[in-house]
Amino acid sequence: MNHVSNFVCTVLVVLLVTAAHVACADEDRKLPAIGLAIPIDAASDTPFQKAFRDGLRDLGWIDGRNVTLVARYANGDPAKYREIIRELIALRVDVLWGEARELSEATKMIPIVSPTMDWGDPVRTGLVASLARPGGNLTGPSTQRHDVDPKLLQLTKELLPGLKRLCVLFDARPERNLLEYASNDFPALARSLGVTVCLIPIRTPNDIETVPKVIARERPEAVVVWGSPLMWHHRQALIGPLVHRLPVINDLYQSAEAGALMTYSADWLETFKRSAVYVDKILRGAKPSELPIEQPTKFRLVLNLRTADALRIKVPESISVLADETIR
Repeated sequence: MNHVSNFVCTVLVVLLVTAAHVACADEDRKLPAIGLAIPIDAASDTPFQKAFRDGLRDLGWIDGRNVTLVARYANGDPAKYREIIRELIALRVDVLWGEARELSEATKMIPIVSPTMDWGDPVRTGLVASLARPGGNLTGPSTQRHDVDPKLLQLTKELLPGLKRLCVLFDARPERNLLEYASNDFPALARSLGVTVCLIPIRTPNDIETVPKVIARERPEAVVVWGSPLMWHHRQALIGPLVHRLPVINDLYQSAEAGALMTYSADWLETFKRSAVYVDKILRGAKPSELPIEQPTKFRLVLNLRTADALRIKVPESISVLADETIR
């Protein structure tokens, strides 16, 4: 009887030890999680999300195999965007990925990678200490927006040599921190080219409905739409009513497909793909504070020649030869 008892005890010990090892193994197999805080809707985000996930895959990260991607969409609603950020933080993801300013204001603990770095100069807007050593918990590739906008204006003037008055639509929500930027640099540069600028701030989707009336009152000869998640999500409502009446210029090249006459920007898909490199390094132990913010090396100029024909605009050869893509 004692032998039976000893045998049963031995079996129980073996089972307990095995169970403990299995539990430890399960814990070891827990996948790192990337929280994707996406300010727009899933359909609009498809090309950007594909670029990012392709970048991860090239580095060996496969969703569901060795990493978990937790995506939340705000569908163009700034209030909802703050909600999904809080939700992802509560899930204790290992890395947050999305809009720099909103994420950095929400947490100083979780590493953050932004594929757009505030759509501008992250040092000037106070997001990071420097491009070489960002400090804090935020890093990512830059879109070099502060350098793109002057070039965009110069190209616009070359495309429309008679341009005298230009309206600029821009995301003026406080968290974007772009009002001062838009109010100072761009109009001053425009004046040096003989162009007067009227600024049209967009703070809520409701403001978009008033744009045609404001444009009719201001009577510009062209309109520039500065990109942001809010502007991109509502691109059809913003650009659609204008493209048949006025030249529309944008800094996100996909807008040419919506009828914009010309777009000039960093190669956004390349930038989003490049953001995967930052995520990879952080998951392997690097600190965001020590990962330099890289500036883009690829830029894209896109012309919509259908729009040009409809508006009876002759595109100068000096512009057409620079185009990376033309829509006919």
